[in-house]
Amino acid sequence: MTDAETSTDPLRHRMYFWLMNVCLFFAAAGLVDWFIDPYDMDDAPARYVAIDAVVLIFNGFVPLFLMVAKFMRDDYAEALWRRSLVVVAYGAAVIPPILILGPWLLYFVLGGDGSLRPEFYIAFEEAFYDSDVKPYMVVGKVWLTFMLLFVGVFQFLRWRDSR
Repeated sequence: MTDAETSTDPLRHRMYFWLMNVCLFFAAAGLVDWFIDPYDMDDAPARYVAIDAVVLIFNGFVPLFLMVAKFMRDDYAEALWRRSLVVVAYGAAVIPPILILGPWLLYFVLGGDGSLRPEFYIAFEEAFYDSDVKPYMVVGKVWLTFMLLFVGVFQFLRWRDSR
């Protein structure tokens, strides 16, 4: 190993965590912006489109890079990476059945007779089964959600380890 390789190793390992911090910041900023101003992209001002492009880069593409950039992870980051993916995988297995069955179970627990579908379940179906939704939009939202969940879980586990 040369001196140049030895001196860059700690920097790239630290840079992995720095990029994770930046991704978490943009995830929070994007979420706050979405709650404050859920504008339609068709009539959004140019500055919003530019800001959204930067947020998309740090919410989707940088986490994608960090997920596959094994060369940037040290042993601790690798262990966190594995633990994060296990948590996200459990969530991907458990959350969809809860979202599908949860409203029905809640309806019956609250005393529904089952003869009519509950109103909140109809609203839920309209949100998830809208006929105007295009498959590439669904894939894009699932991908972005997975990236953001990975970053969030990674940072949470990192925070918990530091305590």
